[in-house]
Amino acid sequence: MLPLFLAWLHATNDMFSAFLAPMLPRLMEALGVGLGVAATLVSAYAVSSSLLQPLAGLVADRTDRRWLAALGPVLVALGLGALGWWPGYGALIVMLALAGLGSALFHAAGAALVAQYTPPERRGFWMSAFSSSGVVGMALGPLVSVGAAQAFGLKGLLYLVPLALVPALAFLRAAPPVRLEARPPGLGALARVFRGDVARLWGMGVLRSLVFMSYATTLPVWFVAQGLGEARAAVALSVYSLAAAVGGVLGGSASDRWGRKRVLVGTLVASLPLYYLVLLLPLGTLEHLVALALAGAVMNANLPVAVVMAQEREPEQIATVSGLLMGFTWGFAGLAYSLVGPLIEGFGVLPVLAGLGGLLVPAVYLAGRTADPRVEWA
Repeated sequence: MLPLFLAWLHATNDMFSAFLAPMLPRLMEALGVGLGVAATLVSAYAVSSSLLQPLAGLVADRTDRRWLAALGPVLVALGLGALGWWPGYGALIVMLALAGLGSALFHAAGAALVAQYTPPERRGFWMSAFSSSGVVGMALGPLVSVGAAQAFGLKGLLYLVPLALVPALAFLRAAPPVRLEARPPGLGALARVFRGDVARLWGMGVLRSLVFMSYATTLPVWFVAQGLGEARAAVALSVYSLAAAVGGVLGGSASDRWGRKRVLVGTLVASLPLYYLVLLLPLGTLEHLVALALAGAVMNANLPVAVVMAQEREPEQIATVSGLLMGFTWGFAGLAYSLVGPLIEGFGVLPVLAGLGGLLVPAVYLAGRTADPRVEWA
C-alpha cells in the first residue's frame, strides 16, 4: 500500500511541475515580460528540481524521509498553484526555486522509501511503477492547468492545491517512522558514492537521457517543419511519452525476474536499431508511430533498473544515489541539450539526431562494466 501512496504523490508532484510551460503565455502577459525573461522562470525551477537532487538525497539520508516525501509535493503545489498570486517577477522566481527544491526533496526521498518499503525480489517493479507515475502526472499537467485557468483564470490554479495535500496527509498517516542505521558525514559522502558503478550508471543515464530528450524535444519542431502540423506532432509525442511509461514498468518487472544488468544492457542494445528505425521511417505514418512507441518503451525501460542497481550498490545512502540517478542525470542532459539546438540549426535535424544516437554505444559500454549487486536491507 505504501508504494502506491508514493506513486500517487509522484503523479501529483509531476502534474503540478508540468503547469509552468503551458502557463507561460499568461505569465508573460501578467508580468509584462517577453519570452527571454519568462525562460528564466523555467530555468529556476528546472535547476533547483534536477541538479539539487543529490544534495536533497544527502538530507533524506540523514532524517526521517517520510516528511520530505510528503512536504515536497506540497511545496510544488503551492509554488505552481499560486502562479497568479505572486506580486512580481522577483517573488515568482524565488517561489519557483523553492518549489523546485521541494520536487528535488520528494524525488530523492520518495525513491529511497520505495526501496525501503518493498521486498528485494519486487523492487524493480515498484521502482518502475513509481517512475512511470511521474510520467503520467506530467502528461496530465498541461490538461489540468489549462482547464483550470480557462475556467477560473490564472489565480484559479490555487484551487488545485488540495490535490497535493490529500495524498501527502494520507501518506503520513499510513507510513511508519523511518529508522536510519547510519548517518553519512555530509558532502564527503556524496564524493564517496559518486565513483565506481554508481558513476558508471550516472554516465550511462546522462547519455541515454540526452538521446531520449533530444528526440522528444526536437520532434514537434521537426513535424511542423515538414508541414505535418502541431496536432500530429502532439499525438506522436504523447505516444512516445506514454510508451516510455509502460516501458519503465515492464523493464523494472523484467529486472526482478532476469537480473538488473541483463535488462539494463539488453534494453540499451535494443534501443540502437529502434532509434534509427524511427529516424528512417516517414514522419506521421502508422509505421512511424509503432516504431516510436517501441523506441520510447525500450529506451525508458532501463531508467528504473539503473536506479535500483545504484540503491543496491549503496544501501546505506539510497536517497543520495537515487538523486544522482534520477534528477541529476536529467539535469545534466538538459544542460547538454543547450548545445544540440545550435547544431540542428547549422546541420539539420536528421544528421544531428543520427549522430546523437551514437551516444548509446558508450552507454552500453558503461552499463556492461557494472556489477549486478543484490543487497537486502533489514
